[in-house]
Amino acid sequence: MKKEEKTEEEILLAAEELFLEQGFAQTTTAQIAQRAGCNSALVHYYYRTKENLFARIFGSKVQLMLQNIFSFDRRDETFEERITRLISAHLSFLRENPRLVPFVLKEILFSPERAIPYAQELARARGEFLRHLEEDLRAERSAGRIGDVRAEALLNLVVTQNISFFILAAFKRAATGHTLEDADYEAHCTELITTVLARLRPQ
Repeated sequence: MKKEEKTEEEILLAAEELFLEQGFAQTTTAQIAQRAGCNSALVHYYYRTKENLFARIFGSKVQLMLQNIFSFDRRDETFEERITRLISAHLSFLRENPRLVPFVLKEILFSPERAIPYAQELARARGEFLRHLEEDLRAERSAGRIGDVRAEALLNLVVTQNISFFILAAFKRAATGHTLEDADYEAHCTELITTVLARLRPQ
């Protein structure tokens, strides 16, 4: 990698770390330069403004969420297998990117002028995902394999249970010092899969 490319990449990485740690508003160009080991003039040279850096990083993080959370349509699997993969993939995504969801939500809630285009993209992708999921659910209901479960309720169950798992784990870590281990993730994933599949069964 050329020196210029390395410097550009280091600036991008430093900005990403700082944005994830403390958000856009609290991050300065000087902090980015210090973290990257260069001067502010180089940050300006490569990216012009802090807003340009944020747009590049925030956009890439939204795309990462879209690719991981809403990748569901695999016709070589049974519906039950796809639901199981959805739950496991969402939990793994949160585990691998613990600061990402709070970062995206915070910027959407508190900096809508910067985040609206990405929030709209998330909403569009979520709507498309729910449309496909509802089609699958309708087909499964018609075949008598599941009960009357709606796509949005199913997605909300998975997302809220996984996010709650991490929130409660943070409280436990603060109170007792316990950090999540592989067995904790596996137990939660198994329990959630069992709960969701039971909810899908015809009553």
